[in-house]
Amino acid sequence: MINNNSQRDLLLPDNELSRLQEISSYHILDTLPEQEYDDIAMLSAQICHTPISTVAIVDETRKWHKAKFGLDKDSVPRDFAICSHTILNDEILLVEDTHLDPIFCNIGMVANPPFVRFYAGVPLINSEGFALGTLCVVDTKPNSLNGFQIRALKALARQTVALLELRKSLKVSQDLQQKIVDKNRQLQALSQTDDLSNLYNRRVLDRELSHELKRSKRYGGEFSLMMLDIDNFKQLNDTKGHSVGDKAIVAIAQLLQLESRDTDFCIRFGGDEFIILMSSTTAKQAMDMASRIKNRVEMQISSLAGLTVSIGVAHVDSFNITEQDILELADHCLYQAKANGRNAIVLMNSDSQYVESFE
Repeated sequence: MINNNSQRDLLLPDNELSRLQEISSYHILDTLPEQEYDDIAMLSAQICHTPISTVAIVDETRKWHKAKFGLDKDSVPRDFAICSHTILNDEILLVEDTHLDPIFCNIGMVANPPFVRFYAGVPLINSEGFALGTLCVVDTKPNSLNGFQIRALKALARQTVALLELRKSLKVSQDLQQKIVDKNRQLQALSQTDDLSNLYNRRVLDRELSHELKRSKRYGGEFSLMMLDIDNFKQLNDTKGHSVGDKAIVAIAQLLQLESRDTDFCIRFGGDEFIILMSSTTAKQAMDMASRIKNRVEMQISSLAGLTVSIGVAHVDSFNITEQDILELADHCLYQAKANGRNAIVLMNSDSQYVESFE
């Protein structure tokens, strides 16, 4: 069915708005040429003995050629194209001589290059009943089609629709797969991230500490594990409330991320305890980072005002040691830093051969 609402004096399908929305769902417009569609255009021209053939989508303003044979134009204005009339009906449109047809004798593609005299077009109707475009053959002289050619052109039009439907299904499948991938990434991030501090959690510590120890055993080198604790944190919660304590946790987390390297892993170990796992790090480098963090906390005047931290550093340079041994060594250093009066740093190597303190 058609109505008389015009666009550039064109008759439009009753379902024009829905039809255009349906075309959009295929994500086909202005895509690059594809061999499958090019083959259909070529076969159509050869079967129908015409010099020109197109696989076209008719959008709001133009007839856009997904594939073309014997024609250079990527698109023509919709009001230039006989295909604009083809999509108004369900059947093939045959015009054996446009000069003898009062509807088409003055249309753009007839009065201008390529000066169409013969036209045969089949609407590309999808499973929802929308005419997306056309498969058409044209000639610059009067022509006609026999029964076999008409049946073949219709068959090729059905194959074109099948290609479009497959494309749409693949796009839907790809979009769904991407959503699944994105959701899995979100779930993975949630599974290894602490909600309050947005730092990594203990699951990541267990994994990465194991990887770092194995890597160092195999290739040599050294690394450090820093354990940090907010001094008098329980007192802060008891006197000022847990919301203030939470703000301190977040502020410490942000400071650790700022001071650490891209290759480090900043972890909330639990409560007010934090860990930084530092690969390929000398004892001096680890001590320097611990000093910067300690001093930055003392200098804070916002969420960390009046707070200090104690830091224990386990420096690993020999590997007859387990992951648990490293954590216990760092915890021992942290305990020693607190015993030294808090707001202090204690570093010990993996053989417990020396202790370096800084207050």
